[in-house]
Amino acid sequence: MRILTVDIETRPAEAYVWGLWDQNIGINQIKVPPTLLCFAAKFHGERRTHFYSEWEHGRKAMAKALHRLFDEADAVVGWNSDKFDIRWIQAQFLEFGLAKPSPFSKVDLLKSVRKQVMLPSYKLDYVSQWLGIGKKVTTGGFDLWRDVMQGCPKAQRLMQRYNIMDVKLTEQVLDRLSDKGWVLGLPNASIDGGLCCTNP
Repeated sequence: MRILTVDIETRPAEAYVWGLWDQNIGINQIKVPPTLLCFAAKFHGERRTHFYSEWEHGRKAMAKALHRLFDEADAVVGWNSDKFDIRWIQAQFLEFGLAKPSPFSKVDLLKSVRKQVMLPSYKLDYVSQWLGIGKKVTTGGFDLWRDVMQGCPKAQRLMQRYNIMDVKLTEQVLDRLSDKGWVLGLPNASIDGGLCCTNP
């Protein structure tokens, strides 16, 4: 079974606004719409982490690369991926005229944890540290996104490291949860000789 873990980062919208609080932005105020900035993806059991970015490959090449990876995947794993990553990715497929990829199971680990465990936070950074796995790369907040969009090579390297680490953390959380049968939505097959997940 081919299990793909994926994480994306997006470029914020640029818009014309009159204030900083409680704004309603009309579509005719959007100067530049939000887009996919970069993604990292890794097949379970493989060493390579795929990374594509707007600044190095362009948006169409990112969409095609994601489509190839999704076509190979039996299951796609992420954190808050049903609500965010998968929908963003599928929007790229549609925008660039790509067909729907081969069917795959969606495994959102946030849902697995939130539905079954009571925690003070369900952010990946908190859960991965709570499990003793590790923590996310510190970005410094929005300044990193701004510097990436302005073409700063140092910021782009940090964004790449941040994106790749998120995928690695998510995969390690998957391993920890699946080893004890806590993953929801995973197809009924063992992961590298581990326990089978029988949850629907």
